[in-house]
Amino acid sequence: MDLITITRPVTVKVRVTDAYKKAAAAELQDTLARLDARLAQLNFQYKKVEESEKKAPRQETGGLGQIEAERRKIAEARTRINERLKEIGRLAEGQEVLHGRVESLVNVKIGDHWEGLMSVEVVVQDGLVVEIRQKGIS
Repeated sequence: MDLITITRPVTVKVRVTDAYKKAAAAELQDTLARLDARLAQLNFQYKKVEESEKKAPRQETGGLGQIEAERRKIAEARTRINERLKEIGRLAEGQEVLHGRVESLVNVKIGDHWEGLMSVEVVVQDGLVVEIRQKGIS
């Protein structure tokens, strides 16, 4: 056998533009809005459970504890998202940022340079692939 097809990881990077920054910030703002809506629901539930426990006290306060734990998780998530929003604001035009990873198929044959085959990046700008980089391949 002289040839085999395998999958390889491909790094996807985004070249920062004003449009990218606006889209990324809008997506994070949407996430914040969903978290705020969930927090409002939890606050309402908390008040209902609190009122019901005042009327008929129980030994367990698990309901309030669970709600409080979820509220803390949401607060932590909001903090992370706000930090990410600040990071997006500090990105420079033309800078490349990691967007994610995907896989691709590649034919491997005897004599191929392994690191060159496995080191692939795709650069996207405003939704278009603008560059495909493969180390060791000219």
